Amino acid sequence: MKIGIIGAGEVGLTYARPWSSAGHDIVLCDLKPSPRAQEFAAQLGLDISTSISDVVSECDVVVSCVFGTVSLSVAQQALGSMHRSALFVDMTTADPAQIRIAAAHAMELGIAYVDVAILGAIALTHEKTNLLGAGVGLDQAITLFASAGAPLKPVEDGVAGDAAALKILRSVFTKGLEALTIECFMAAEKQGVTGKLHDALSDIDQASLPDFLGALIRTHVVHAPRRLKEVEEAERQLRAADMPVAVLPGVKGLFQRTASQIESSPPATTAPTVQQALDWLFEANGISK
Repeated sequence: MKIGIIGAGEVGLTYARPWSSAGHDIVLCDLKPSPRAQEFAAQLGLDISTSISDVVSECDVVVSCVFGTVSLSVAQQALGSMHRSALFVDMTTADPAQIRIAAAHAMELGIAYVDVAILGAIALTHEKTNLLGAGVGLDQAITLFASAGAPLKPVEDGVAGDAAALKILRSVFTKGLEALTIECFMAAEKQGVTGKLHDALSDIDQASLPDFLGALIRTHVVHAPRRLKEVEEAERQLRAADMPVAVLPGVKGLFQRTASQIESSPPATTAPTVQQALDWLFEANGISK
């Protein structure tokens, strides 16, 4: 199979080597190839083209590994030169809305388009990094990545753009948790209770992640006023200990907002389901779904 990789950066080169080892014919494309890319191409006996149209016209699969800011323009340029039986794989960290625009354009042309999101640190786990995919032609993409030893998991009932959206939301969660962990454990270290904090948090992993997160959502719309007091006290104590406080003010602001909304228009039930809690939060914040 002939695979054209647009963007000879870390992502593109990560998958180029195992695909080449699996017997695929690899063609690289980069407008400004780095010395590393040039060295890589020399090792594998490849040329690096600077013309997208020249590369994609003869490829069975085109994989876009460019920056998210240019993903749509690159996709549109590539799709215009691809043959109709080819597969386009978008591995950019792009706005899901732009991926959906590109996927719609691909559908008009009769070209299969798959959105593939990278869910880990590719610099550490390389082609073994977990991937999430959605779109027309996903089965073909799963087979393609499997030939490189890469785990591509489908988004159930997903369409192109869903994988990118889930990656962004995952980043909201993990990066927010990372920031909160740093703030919390720095304070614990200063007070000499780091080891004991692990014990104090041990009950959290007794429930499954969906159950734990669901409980946070359900109880937030009922107990935010009380929990606001705990957040305010926690912030006061951290500031009294001369610790840097960046995350808790944002947490306090969210709890203050929910507490005010509960006071003016409380939920209809004191034991809402997750869906009822989310519906109330959308309505309270004047956001349509």
